[in-house]
Amino acid sequence: MQEKIRKFIEEFHMIEEGDTVLAAVSGGADSLCLLLLLHDLCAEMKFGLCVVHVEHGIRGEESLKDAVFVEKICGEMHIPCKVCRCRALEYAGQHKLTVEEAARKLRYQLFDETAKEFGANKIAVAHNQNDCAETMLFHLARGSGLLGLCGIRPVRGQIIRPLLCVARGEIEEYLAGKGRDFCIDRTNEELQYTRNKIRRQVLPLLVQINTNAVTHMNQAAAFVAEAAELMEVLSRRAAEKYICRYDNKISILRELLTEPPAVVRTVLYSVLTEAAQSSKDISGIHVQQLWDLFARQNGKEADLPYGLRARRTYEGILLQMGEEAQRQRGTMPVSWELPPDGSLSISSYGYTIHTRIIEKVPQNEEIPKKMYTKWLDYDKIKNTTRLRTRQEGDYLVINREGKRKKLKKYFIDEKIPADQREQILLLADGAHILWVIGYRISEDVKVTEHTKRILEIRVDGGEKSE
Repeated sequence: MQEKIRKFIEEFHMIEEGDTVLAAVSGGADSLCLLLLLHDLCAEMKFGLCVVHVEHGIRGEESLKDAVFVEKICGEMHIPCKVCRCRALEYAGQHKLTVEEAARKLRYQLFDETAKEFGANKIAVAHNQNDCAETMLFHLARGSGLLGLCGIRPVRGQIIRPLLCVARGEIEEYLAGKGRDFCIDRTNEELQYTRNKIRRQVLPLLVQINTNAVTHMNQAAAFVAEAAELMEVLSRRAAEKYICRYDNKISILRELLTEPPAVVRTVLYSVLTEAAQSSKDISGIHVQQLWDLFARQNGKEADLPYGLRARRTYEGILLQMGEEAQRQRGTMPVSWELPPDGSLSISSYGYTIHTRIIEKVPQNEEIPKKMYTKWLDYDKIKNTTRLRTRQEGDYLVINREGKRKKLKKYFIDEKIPADQREQILLLADGAHILWVIGYRISEDVKVTEHTKRILEIRVDGGEKSE
């Protein structure tokens, strides 16, 4: 089996001469096999080897014995080893995760930290073909696109999986041939965990149907991965054309539907996981919800996981994070109160806004006609003025009779590109837009012969700075 593993490592360029590999060793059959094989190969392939063991604080005395077992093996083989301890149960409760999710997150954090301590540039984990098949079934059952059906990839960043070319039965045979005992994690037998149900109940039934089921599923995963790579290229091109991003919102232009269905589905999935900052709980049903929204009337909405809300707009779909998700990611929509006499800096726009109240209207002085300097009738402003981006219900007053025009209609009439509308800064008095910065002001606040006080606003900076 050693030669098979070596060729697999070389095929995917997992380890190069001079690398230092940190092996994640739990003490179970898979990770012990990984350690033994890497130890046998390190001299031949000229790489350094060290070990990390994570004790999750879940299984009490049994877990502590596993740590001692790993330290003893490493000591016998003269391999540097670090045992890390964490409290997965507490972390799960604090972050509203399952114990499995919490343990995995903490485990990989500790892998990264230990790799830096040892100066390791590769982290080897012991996933095998059975793990890949189980992952495919898990994703298939909960709803998945191509990426989920890729199973587990041999290389992901600095994570490498040298055992992904062998099945669990081969690993157990290898250890038996070496006369090696290994640790047994009793929680792997507990059927309240979804993956354990797949491992203990579902996959064995498939193997009964076809003894090569695991191998065939891994072959299929490899084919799907190739298709996913092609789809990623096509979808990236489509996203560049039809997806616009600003702060906590993502606009999906309806022209996306001109692309092949597979591309549309991939782009929508990508957008959802980007907005959620996670792929967990984002499944095919949510992609379909988003797609179906294109066929509904403007203003219709759909609620999605992670507090995401999608709204049908004239241009397509506007996807917005919920307040809780925005707080967690620091992307709550913001607005700025404009002082009537002073200055305000908005670094995200590169603007510095200067204001002053002119108490006495200058005689025979021409009203500024510059795009970024405006005079407004201060006494016609009813509330506190704020600078912000557009919201539902915004309007302009477009003539002296007080006729209103929705801001959305104004943008359309002015042929302002859809991907720019969410980024335009507005001076607002409630829903009344006093000034579309860089464009027009509301007729209702224009300076007239009856104006007593003027609010002068000058915007410095930005791409269109005067």
